[in-house]
Amino acid sequence: MSYVELPNSDIQHFHYRLELDHKDEDGRFVLKTIKGNPFWLNGLAAKEAYIERQDKVYIDDNKMNFDPFDLQEILNRHFEHPVLMEQNLISSNLKILILGETGTGKSHLASKIHDKSGRQGSFVAINLSSYNPQLIESELFGHKKGAFTGAISDKIGAFKTAEHGTLFLDEVDSLPMDLQTKLLTFIDNNKFRRVGDVKESSINTRVIFAAGQSLEKMVQHGTFRKDFYFRLKAGHTIELKSLRNDIKRIKDACQFYTLKNGVTISQRLSDFYETLAWPGNLRQLFGHLDKKRILSRYAKLDFDHLDEELLLQSSDLMSFSSMEELVPLRDLKEDYVKKALSMCEGNVAMTARKLQLTEKTVRTIVGKV
Repeated sequence: MSYVELPNSDIQHFHYRLELDHKDEDGRFVLKTIKGNPFWLNGLAAKEAYIERQDKVYIDDNKMNFDPFDLQEILNRHFEHPVLMEQNLISSNLKILILGETGTGKSHLASKIHDKSGRQGSFVAINLSSYNPQLIESELFGHKKGAFTGAISDKIGAFKTAEHGTLFLDEVDSLPMDLQTKLLTFIDNNKFRRVGDVKESSINTRVIFAAGQSLEKMVQHGTFRKDFYFRLKAGHTIELKSLRNDIKRIKDACQFYTLKNGVTISQRLSDFYETLAWPGNLRQLFGHLDKKRILSRYAKLDFDHLDEELLLQSSDLMSFSSMEELVPLRDLKEDYVKKALSMCEGNVAMTARKLQLTEKTVRTIVGKV
């Protein structure tokens, strides 16, 4: 179950729980009374019931509005990018450029924009850096039979596959200059030409671009076309922050994860996460939480043994910008063990157990006799 707890209007404690029933084929919600008075469903008192889209639900004298009736919408309001609330933008044909480091959620956001856009076609995602530069044009635009060696039949490209839908082009910063020109032509008039074809084709495909590097700096270095850059910027640009620059987002990400997966995260574990750099951003954080959730025997994720890689990716370590700032690893280890000891309220035995060390080792590292 994934759930949201609702407070009673008079008593500031959680008295009701709204759960998504993953076992229900229709993915319906169940509203439950944890304790106290029942709620009112279509004029009848109930303590547990499935809630449908058009149901009238009252808790005390308060009408509960569940429209749009979708757990993802609840999560969106709690954590997702505010652009998803701008319906005029996401339902338009305006080109979008998403900027952000790896793991910040560029593909996820592009997919959500498509889902809410109302476009009837498919969402097609292409990572441009994963293709051989000689084959990218064929993958994007398609080719005619015999256009080149190995072209034994006509091929439909990604633009055609995503017709009436959305084409997400990730890592556009890796695109060769000549293909930047061809994409610029499409942006200007929504026309493209298959490899080996003599005629242009018009198409209704919304394109969302994404880049992990600074395109402005690439323009300055001559590795990205200036006209292509300014054409991209003429659309709508979204910049996704890295986790190391936004501690609040780490908190929100952890809360988002708990709502979506029906688990809880201890306060001390959440506090520790806020001290980490997370160079892989949301992908790394959610991947780590997935692993802890699978390995944990409990619904509450706590300070079990921590991956050593998290220590090496701590904020203190990642903040080093020159050789002069580097310190011996033993110094980092000492700070780490001291922090763990503090979180365990000075309990050496617990600290040793959590860090998978002997009590003697903990005492030696922190100098505690």
